[in-house]
Amino acid sequence: MHRNIRKILNFFYPNLCPRCSAFLLSEETVCESCAEQMLLSQNDYCHACGKVNCMCQYQKRFYDKAVIACHYDSDTAPAVLAMKKSRNTNFAYFSARILAERLRHGTYYEFQKTDYVIPVPMHLSKQKQRGYNQAGLIAKELALLLNLPYREDILYKINSGQEQHTLTSAAERAKNVESFGIHEISLDGRRILLCDDVLTTGSTMNRCAELLKSKGASFVTAAAASSTSPKYKEQEKSEQKESEEEQIS
Repeated sequence: MHRNIRKILNFFYPNLCPRCSAFLLSEETVCESCAEQMLLSQNDYCHACGKVNCMCQYQKRFYDKAVIACHYDSDTAPAVLAMKKSRNTNFAYFSARILAERLRHGTYYEFQKTDYVIPVPMHLSKQKQRGYNQAGLIAKELALLLNLPYREDILYKINSGQEQHTLTSAAERAKNVESFGIHEISLDGRRILLCDDVLTTGSTMNRCAELLKSKGASFVTAAAASSTSPKYKEQEKSEQKESEEEQIS
């Protein structure tokens, strides 16, 4: 959605933080407090697989590097769900800006050499029902910020299936990613920036990257708005919250 259209919509519909529902100025996407709680430090995840606990030794990766904006945990989940369920798409624009900054200034990436920015596809029926593909929103904004070509006509989803982060077993996730496909196209030597909203095990990114490389892509960077944290991180947060509540009482 173009920025000017968003400003017009904000005039009629209040611009709210997707996490806490605080009122925002028209140019804001997330309140300062929520931004601080959601952001994932660049020092806290593997720049190869994109996970807080490196998973490189456990799976063959077809994407070459990863850039992440936020944790996907109890702090970030409300913003992601608001983007998917309530049509508050602020988190898509917020995360795209963070990703753009990290790609511009990070020593790990050479975004200037990128040929296309591509979203992980959504099945057309689900996209029609929702009105947009959230990965597409992130990818479009990222392409705009980095002045790179955006393509959504390369990958496709064969069936609607379940969302990857809702599946509990590796076998379920592996079967689910078989629903992705790629059109007949030559990508010889192309460098791709592949975007999604949540990186769980990396199975979706990995399958899409595999398809891109099957058509000749030479390098794929996975760009995710959020990446799931290990269970112990959530346990630490829960224990910290309980401790704070005990101190208050």
